[in-house]
Amino acid sequence: MIFCIILFAIVVSLYAWEIFTRYFLDYSSVISGELGLILMKWIYFLGFVVLFKRGEDVVMEYFFQRLPDRIKQFVEWLTQLAIFVFLTVLVWKSIRFYAMTSLMDHPFLPIKYSYTVQPILVGSTLALVVALYFVWEKTDVLVKRWITIDQQ
Repeated sequence: MIFCIILFAIVVSLYAWEIFTRYFLDYSSVISGELGLILMKWIYFLGFVVLFKRGEDVVMEYFFQRLPDRIKQFVEWLTQLAIFVFLTVLVWKSIRFYAMTSLMDHPFLPIKYSYTVQPILVGSTLALVVALYFVWEKTDVLVKRWITIDQQ
């Protein structure tokens, strides 16, 4: 999260400089705009992984808390499985997009265009690892609960 805060400070400074030069010096740089967009992608995807790991993503608590425990655990497992499938598709598509853009030059910056795709690839891969852990954890809880119920 500290890395995201540092990136945010850089983006704010970068755009403040861009606004100053545009309105007071009559000069606008496409490079600073592109660099800001790339850094904001890093903030978004790394920040998502941190919030996802902490369990601070959006949840429908009002309805969820009114479900019986057995159904709650199953819904949690099903939700984690759906997130895992979504992130698997996202990683697969971002790998393909990264491979395609690695052949292209960026239109404004002196880099390959694939560098703008890296935040998506890295963030979705890290989130996939977290989702795999959560699916494993929820599966363990469900299996232990079923074994306990069968033994009673």
